Amino acid sequence: MRLPRSVATAAAVTAAAVLALGGLTACAGDDVDDPTVDSKSGPGRPGGTGPAPGGVLPGQETANPAAPPPAKPPAEMSGRELADRAVQLMAATSYRLTGQFGTGADAATLSIEVGKLRDVRQIVTRADVKQELIRVGGVVYTNVESVIGSTPGVTVPANLRGTYLKTDGQQLDPKLVDPFAGSFGADAGEVVKGQQTQIDGKGVWPLTIKSADGATTTMYVMAAGDPYPIRLTGTGADPVDLKVSDFGAEVGVAAPPAERIVDEATLQQRMAAAGG
Repeated sequence: MRLPRSVATAAAVTAAAVLALGGLTACAGDDVDDPTVDSKSGPGRPGGTGPAPGGVLPGQETANPAAPPPAKPPAEMSGRELADRAVQLMAATSYRLTGQFGTGADAATLSIEVGKLRDVRQIVTRADVKQELIRVGGVVYTNVESVIGSTPGVTVPANLRGTYLKTDGQQLDPKLVDPFAGSFGADAGEVVKGQQTQIDGKGVWPLTIKSADGATTTMYVMAAGDPYPIRLTGTGADPVDLKVSDFGAEVGVAAPPAERIVDEATLQQRMAAAGG
């Protein structure tokens, strides 16, 4: 039995579709790490160390370039300046995104962990399938159940359950590698800075961009100290709601064990044997 299209391509398309949304958001109602813990310039975490002004966390000095010091306080920055600063800060630290996107039968929960070396683990849970995608060093591993499970009439053979398909990470949507730069990068268009408001008792500046179809993406950045984002929201056909947390956490993203990794040829062979 041969799948109707390249499973490697299918895996990449599935992964890209998850984050190629009008925007990203953080789920409301949950506590966000106190940005005053351990550092007055950026969010901290229980038992952790917050970034120094314009710097990176211990152990990240060679992993990512440090964000340059801000030229002026957030209150004096334009929307574009705040967005650029937030993108710089998030490129220099590890973090987690959790929340949900979509509506109705297409609704799903989303969890993304970004490590200090920019490795990524993403888990998308829908009513009918759970996708786990791991990107380490430019290589992507996707759980086979989510790749095959998306093909009508095809079931996962016993010798493929619990395995991961290895594919080229260059096929992925850039938003998976850096969702902040992907959504609010220099080419994102005009960034509108709204009135200062509060989320969970913390002062934030809402920064909003609008797509051609009218959908909006809003990133809420801290009003005090460095403008770290703590929430992102998106409207449109696929609304998104994500919380940003665990800045600087020890996010351990690793490739699956070798015995649980298959390439496309092996996957096709096992599928053919199961259907023969």
